Amino acid sequence: MKKQALALILTSVFSSSVMAGGILLHEVATFDSVSSAGVANSTNRNDASAAITSPAGLTAIEDSSFSVGLQYIDAYSEHNGTGFMGRDLHASGENKALAPSLAYAKRVNDSWVLGASLHADGGLGMDYTNGLSGLNLFDAMSQEAVNVHLAAGYQVNSRLSLGGALVVQHLMTSLDASIGDITIEGEANSTAASFILSGMFDISDSTYIAANYKHRVDHRGDKIDVTAGSMKTTVANDIIWPARLDLGLHHQINDKLAIKAMTGVEFWSDFDQDGDLKDVYSLGTALSYNQNNWEYQAGVRYDSTLQKSSAVSPELAVGKNWAVGIGAEKTRSNGHRIGLAYQYRDLGEHDVSYDNGFTGRVDDQRLHILSLSYAY
Repeated sequence: MKKQALALILTSVFSSSVMAGGILLHEVATFDSVSSAGVANSTNRNDASAAITSPAGLTAIEDSSFSVGLQYIDAYSEHNGTGFMGRDLHASGENKALAPSLAYAKRVNDSWVLGASLHADGGLGMDYTNGLSGLNLFDAMSQEAVNVHLAAGYQVNSRLSLGGALVVQHLMTSLDASIGDITIEGEANSTAASFILSGMFDISDSTYIAANYKHRVDHRGDKIDVTAGSMKTTVANDIIWPARLDLGLHHQINDKLAIKAMTGVEFWSDFDQDGDLKDVYSLGTALSYNQNNWEYQAGVRYDSTLQKSSAVSPELAVGKNWAVGIGAEKTRSNGHRIGLAYQYRDLGEHDVSYDNGFTGRVDDQRLHILSLSYAY
């Protein structure tokens, strides 16, 4: 009986593991990224952080550049509804975490700039009250992805820049659950490689456009080791981070005011076998204002839903979501910059009906993000 229960709970956890990487962080721990709600990523050519977001932007570096940042992420999710026999169920999950970013770039000649970076790319981690959906089965689940980028930017001519990066991603997965007096624990580590292709083109002295393609990161074939009392087993932990294409525009209205815009798509449908997953489309804009060595920026971004409502799972009940960011950055006399930015991201509120018998609603699901950064 206990073995059957173990099998059931593990099936529940990993049946939608292909989507478990679905909360991709739009935000890098920099002022420009967080304050623009990720809108400025595709046109980033401010400093070495372009190795993370837009490698073609590295060509704007004259000699060398360094960027370091830390973002504090406060996540919360809440379910309310009924289970079998009409029993009222309530569940909530929360997590507080730090996500760093670090990048360095150096010009090697008139045409080439090389860079390297380390940053948190996203994940899904919660400590649960009453489990995933009020059934008191899960205490905690988490997946964390850390990326290393080895990047290069090439100046083709005065208007066109190209770039690319080798991406090495390390994924860490863990879970804690319980059935009666049996404690279930599991963890796994996986490393996979991918790449980024990037381009920027100056239309005029005040306007440029950018395109960035990030190939999928495929961890399929990974296994997670699980123990439950004296029982041990391994189960599939097939995680996929989808390919993404972003297009961006940066227009300098005057010497103080600039507007940024982006659109993009995450190709989730490439891994859809049951018609449940949809490509996620993004649209956003940001406005920046410079005055007396200070830059102020605000941005807003919208992302369409990942799953059809009938396919939403309790571990990833993400619907249509939007984000708004705001921040300020001070440029010191030596050209070094210190920035502080805040972002709120709403992950969607919607009705849900799960296979485990829960019928109800996701009433609250959000992220608070606070970022402190330093760059030159």
